[in-house]
Amino acid sequence: MYCNQCGNNLPDGSRFCNYCGNKLPDLGSGRVPQRQSRGIPPPISRPARRRINFQDEYYEDEAFAEEDEGFEILDDDYDEDEEAHDDEEIIFSITPAFYNVGMKYFFAFLLSAVTTAGIAYYFKSYWAAAAVVVILFIRPIYHHVQHNHTVYTLTTVKVEIESGVFSKSSRNIPLRHIQDVTVNQTLKERLIGIGDIEIDSATIEGTMPMRNINNPRKYADLILNELQYWN
Repeated sequence: MYCNQCGNNLPDGSRFCNYCGNKLPDLGSGRVPQRQSRGIPPPISRPARRRINFQDEYYEDEAFAEEDEGFEILDDDYDEDEEAHDDEEIIFSITPAFYNVGMKYFFAFLLSAVTTAGIAYYFKSYWAAAAVVVILFIRPIYHHVQHNHTVYTLTTVKVEIESGVFSKSSRNIPLRHIQDVTVNQTLKERLIGIGDIEIDSATIEGTMPMRNINNPRKYADLILNELQYWN
């Protein structure tokens, strides 16, 4: 016999289906119910799946939020030089040699001594002698002040020249634009250990000079050493 609910094959005389538990009708002896097709059980209902909002969870997580604050988006206008400027270091910063200023002081002192002696001997006027001394020392003092306000600087990014007493002027060349570095020394300059460094660049007309440098070859080599990282 068969269950009239689920169609399961049952032993004869069964009162309940051992599969679905359905109570079988009392058919009496000799009657066997027809087998019915087993019905398809209804699908098991499941709770609706929650749709996750990834954007909300991302910002609710404090760890992700902290990472997001430090994240930077690079655009097409990003310049490699900006990063280089952040790590810029000074290699050297020097002033011209004092030799030329010292020579001007020497000649001013020599002329003032001779002039003062002549005025005191012939005119007996000490005020005139003092005025001549002041006039003779104006030029050395001016060059001395100008000397102290001329600075040559090499960094890991550029070569810069600053000059001027009352009004400042600054001129610089990025290292990646420098084509050649030349040292020029006359015979007298070689004897006293000074010289000029000429920096050639395609971005400027002529050269950018660093004049009256003590031991110019040493500083020219420092510039060339930095150029190897850019060329």
